[in-house]
Amino acid sequence: MDAENKLNILRESLVEKNATFLFGAGASAPYFSSLGNFERILSHESISEHGKTLIKILFYDLCIKDNMYVANYMNGKCYCHEKKDLMLSIINEYSRFIYNSIEHLKVRNSRISPKRINLITTNYDLFIESAIDNILTSNPRIFFNDGTNGYGTRILSSDNFNKTLLYTGIFDNYSNEMPSVNLIKCHGSVNWKENKDNNGRSKIQILIEKNSLQTINEGLETYLDELKSYLKRGEFSQVNSYKDMISLLNREINEDLIIKINCMGEDLHTLMPIALASSIESLQIVLPTKKKFQTTLIEEHYFNMLRLVSYELEKSQSILVVFGFSFNDEHIRDIIQRSLNNPNLLVFIFCFNDRAKEEIISQFNFSFTNKPVNIIFIEPKDFLLKKIPVNEYSEEDYNSSSYTTIENKDSILLYSKEVSKLSNDNNIETPIINFSAFNSILERNITNKYISNKIAKSGDGYE
Repeated sequence: MDAENKLNILRESLVEKNATFLFGAGASAPYFSSLGNFERILSHESISEHGKTLIKILFYDLCIKDNMYVANYMNGKCYCHEKKDLMLSIINEYSRFIYNSIEHLKVRNSRISPKRINLITTNYDLFIESAIDNILTSNPRIFFNDGTNGYGTRILSSDNFNKTLLYTGIFDNYSNEMPSVNLIKCHGSVNWKENKDNNGRSKIQILIEKNSLQTINEGLETYLDELKSYLKRGEFSQVNSYKDMISLLNREINEDLIIKINCMGEDLHTLMPIALASSIESLQIVLPTKKKFQTTLIEEHYFNMLRLVSYELEKSQSILVVFGFSFNDEHIRDIIQRSLNNPNLLVFIFCFNDRAKEEIISQFNFSFTNKPVNIIFIEPKDFLLKKIPVNEYSEEDYNSSSYTTIENKDSILLYSKEVSKLSNDNNIETPIINFSAFNSILERNITNKYISNKIAKSGDGYE
């Protein structure tokens, strides 16, 4: 199936079917770095408790800490830091996605399918909430449902996702279903905390103004300074800096490395404030480990959300669009694989590069030859328009502004403008479908295009 046919089916399905989007870490990259071997390290049979604590601290530093600036952005506080422009760019892409989704919902017949999308994410960050704030400022006739009830105290419950909101005329002489976005954060969020009701039962509360990350980050800074000094003394061979250490942890896992992690964790544990370790442990998030859960509260929420996802995918006319998700979460992967037995479900998987399809298929219990017919991969190579030998290529003949141009050793590859490109350290270019490309593909047939707005919120200390 060529790209044009795939995109026609996608466009028609987004308008006609119950739409669910699944976003993974790729949607918020590269704002948050990666500790890709986190699960393998923590699951290693030889790692000690002090070693585990060290790795969790590193994971927090790379993948959670900078949420403080996103939270500050939401709350109108100073968010100036070296990645401010990148943060605003990613918030802009999330805003663009929500805008594009609403444009598809506007033309949907609510008697056939509700004017609602489900946005499921495994990310802990607050990018989606920030984007929703931006969209609601210019378009208040959208219903954003994060699963909460309450005003001052907002409590999360899966029952709250089954809501529809109508807009009525001044004289109640008509009613129209408002486009709605259900935000389902199945791995938790950095702005969640445990709240006990009058009967002592634990609930999840979503915080708005308070930012517990700032307290954790202040304690973390001293610990990381000690860690970096430790590395400079040469106590951890093969690395000369904190950056080198992270690179090593992402590349190599063996018994020798685990021993070194254990030794470092033992040497540094006395420098870690007890409050810092307990604060990180108390975050209501699902860590990417074999033993995912630290509390029964977040475990209960996680499986409630998975049940909700399963119900959505079992509906008679449904579409699932996957972007930036690695399929490493075995529970989500199993639900999707089981749901593929529903002949009325269509699953579109956007691949970051042309190697991703093979990597994703290897995660499932099917091969290239027996891939279900209702799963469609969208890859960069689908958008390849021309391949021209280098000696025959002329910029005068091919307007570079009309294409994404990739140059390799013997040819020039011209891709549709929707595709982005990435250069590695050796200046080798690769076509990719990043968030910007994903949005460009979604808005191909939208008349009213999203107008990019990266202007910072007004206030002191932003520039």
